[in-house]
Amino acid sequence: MVLGVDIGGSHISVAIVDQSGSYQIQHIYTMEVDHKESPEVIIGRWICTLELTLSYLDVEKLNGIGIAIPGPFDYKNGVFPDDGENKFEMVYNFNLRDCIVEKLKLEPSVPVRFYNDAACFGIGEAWVGKMSSYKKAVAITLGTGFGATFLHEGIPVTSGKGVPLYGELYHLPFGDDIADTHFSTQWFVRRYRELTNNEINGVKELVKLKDNKEIKIQIFEEFANNLALFLEPWLKNFEADAMVIGGNISNAWPFFGDPLIKTLKNLEIEIPILKSEDQEHITMTGAARLADDNFYNKL
Repeated sequence: MVLGVDIGGSHISVAIVDQSGSYQIQHIYTMEVDHKESPEVIIGRWICTLELTLSYLDVEKLNGIGIAIPGPFDYKNGVFPDDGENKFEMVYNFNLRDCIVEKLKLEPSVPVRFYNDAACFGIGEAWVGKMSSYKKAVAITLGTGFGATFLHEGIPVTSGKGVPLYGELYHLPFGDDIADTHFSTQWFVRRYRELTNNEINGVKELVKLKDNKEIKIQIFEEFANNLALFLEPWLKNFEADAMVIGGNISNAWPFFGDPLIKTLKNLEIEIPILKSEDQEHITMTGAARLADDNFYNKL
């Protein structure tokens, strides 16, 4: 048994994952954690959630902990850097690995490993999810940021033919800025303001709006068309067999899925474009796989 952990700016979720062959999630604990709280509160809630999950498992049966966490982060050493781009600024330079080992009283033989959250999502989808039958796949997450992972036989790749620097897309130029500002929540908020002079908090609010239906359709179609245009050269050059989409924005799939697929087909890309069924479960499962030495050594 291993723990698969998903840490975000507003929560921590921890699951017990059976790696004996079933890859089933058995218990999940989720706790809200505001990344702007004091370090004591943040770390305390993270440790508490880990301990609550472990209460269902004999610590002696724990084979490892894999943690999905957004960058920037020192994944090798388990440390929050002091240039975190306003993410987790309350715990800059804090060694999360050492803290977990100490608080949970883990033996040195129990690995505690970290990896990018978008990459863990891709790992999970390629391992037990919708990408498991494809050799070359791309996984993207659409939410407060724009995440991406390029996978070859289930392993994230960060260089090679058709792969951008570090295997990430958010920093690449698009339009008048970078991709991250066009394929995340901030774009929807900004575009709605431009068209209506009104404010929304995010995509969920846009979906629920009963007025301005034509504006709603226009915004989602613009988003889908832009996303297809941006992804087209990467999907072609990487020779991807399929793509899966997760993240909070993917919950609005009924509004942008069809135009996205249609525009990609017009660009001569007819690979399967799939929506993730359960991103958080998949991400925790992908994180849990980090505890497998044979897999981790390939990263």
